[in-house]
Amino acid sequence: MKHNLKEAELSVNALNDARELYEKNHAELEKYLDLLLEWNEKINLVSRTVSRETLKEHIVHSLIPASAGLLKGYDRWIDTGTGGGLPGIPLAICLKDKLWILNDNVKKKMRAVSDITERLGLDNVEIAAKSISLLDFDKGTGMVTKHAFKIDDLLRHIGSRPWKTILMWKGADHAKEEVLQSKKKLNTTLYSFNFGQNETFYEGKAILKIYR
Repeated sequence: MKHNLKEAELSVNALNDARELYEKNHAELEKYLDLLLEWNEKINLVSRTVSRETLKEHIVHSLIPASAGLLKGYDRWIDTGTGGGLPGIPLAICLKDKLWILNDNVKKKMRAVSDITERLGLDNVEIAAKSISLLDFDKGTGMVTKHAFKIDDLLRHIGSRPWKTILMWKGADHAKEEVLQSKKKLNTTLYSFNFGQNETFYEGKAILKIYR
């Protein structure tokens, strides 16, 4: 099957702008980090061995679509497979003009996410503790997911729902492979990161946009 796979590069400007966005929302994002680490002592939201500094980089990573202008066009976004709230909670903190629906079918993780968002005082967040296959949404809603689904698995779960745009955080090579092997005919743009040799955390990473 022939797929429409476009490729683009995000320059280090996107990373610098994401870090600037972090600093503008420093107090809230640092509190989120504290709460995430607190809950991680009780249930496994992220790796138990991950450092605070690495978790901060995961938050910056989550903000790159905002800094790169990839979230325009929708006022509502679903973060499916949110786990401990990535990327949805950082995006909700920095983009309070948008509604963020945090979705995961692992109930204990969603209890943690619900507590975290309540303690952060986020009123632009809704919690959906169920499979994405059971979640209703309209065509004015975008979707994000960070390393939680393979492409065809997610598309199978959402079926005939009126989605228009999905952003997926993935390794660049894996994303290409999944697109080319997909059983669905896809329109995609792969935004690879070209941030320079000093940014080893981001080497090989990308954001895949699927649209129709």
